[in-house]
Amino acid sequence: MKTFITAVISFYLFLLPIDLLAQHQPVPVNGSQLTITSNGEAMVPADIASMSVNISISHENAERAFELHRERESFLAGLLEELEFEDEQINYRPITVRPNRQRDGEIHSSTTQQIQLQLNDIEMLGELQVTLIQNGFDNFSGSLSSTMLEEASDEALKQAVDNARKDAQILASAAGRNLGTIISIEHRSDQNYRPVALAEAFEVRAMSDAGPSMQNFSQTVSVQKQVTIVFEMTNN
Repeated sequence: MKTFITAVISFYLFLLPIDLLAQHQPVPVNGSQLTITSNGEAMVPADIASMSVNISISHENAERAFELHRERESFLAGLLEELEFEDEQINYRPITVRPNRQRDGEIHSSTTQQIQLQLNDIEMLGELQVTLIQNGFDNFSGSLSSTMLEEASDEALKQAVDNARKDAQILASAAGRNLGTIISIEHRSDQNYRPVALAEAFEVRAMSDAGPSMQNFSQTVSVQKQVTIVFEMTNN
């Protein structure tokens, strides 16, 4: 009787799908994985400046608010033409007009518009801000940048990978394992750099060529990248 039961069970197992049997078999593991997140940084000289100008008008009459906005926009456009700005140096958003409730309950109309400028001459940044202040502009900011950001981005990314591999080799060796191939690698697609910030606004004061200036000191821009790499670890 026992022989018959054994034969039936063996026959039943033979009829089971091969993939179903495989699901219950232990999967051999030849190694393990090591995940490393690392940063890289590259420094490049600051040779250009960028500036953000915000035009904002509030008035109880929507048409008047739009009219005042266009007057200020027209002045800025004329100034940029006078300074011979090229189209690729200017990036702007269209005018936005929306209702804005005041504290007393009245509804005013507010306009907003942002204009991004690239200045090929760093020294122009201070002079341009003074001119804007003198003509009623009160919302703008400036920062230093570089024409070599792309090269710096590539270098920072390479450095981040090198740092990750170095850390992974140390950890694998400490664990008594060998570092294998890279299984996957990810990096942040956005460009993250820290420009050397300038004052967002300053008092109008007499411009003089006499005496030292902060612009006599060279500045750099830091470009940072981050990667996450999954390495294979193998036995010694």
